[in-house]
Amino acid sequence: MGYRCEKCNRDFETEDALKQHNLVKHVDEKPKKIGLKRYFIFSLIILIILFSVLSISSYMKKPGEYDNFAKCLTEKGAVIYGNDYCQYTNKQLNFFGKSTKYLNYVKCAENQKLCDDKGIKITPTWEIKGEMYEQVQTFEKLATISGCEI
Repeated sequence: MGYRCEKCNRDFETEDALKQHNLVKHVDEKPKKIGLKRYFIFSLIILIILFSVLSISSYMKKPGEYDNFAKCLTEKGAVIYGNDYCQYTNKQLNFFGKSTKYLNYVKCAENQKLCDDKGIKITPTWEIKGEMYEQVQTFEKLATISGCEI
């Protein structure tokens, strides 16, 4: 008399062989449950990710601190000549933070002829009301020269 595995329809000669087969082949067929602790950790990670995304999104939509000052400089015809690889140009632009996008910024590496025609030797150089101001300028000096309020 033979023994048959009901799960995979395989035949065995002895009852012991069938038991060994079931212990090895069919022991992990029950679905694994996700424990409460793992569910809690997974939920916490999802909440942290959502909070981070919302925080970053909120920050990106917030206007820059010096938007009005930068817009006024541009309206008055102020131009800053510089290069992205120049640490002093980057320092000047970093003063404006997110408001940099409102400045009239000319990259001399991309506009070499214009910068040469304007006589730009040092970056950054500001052109305000037809006058050239070399090196990094304070907000106070830019406000005085341009007539814009900080």
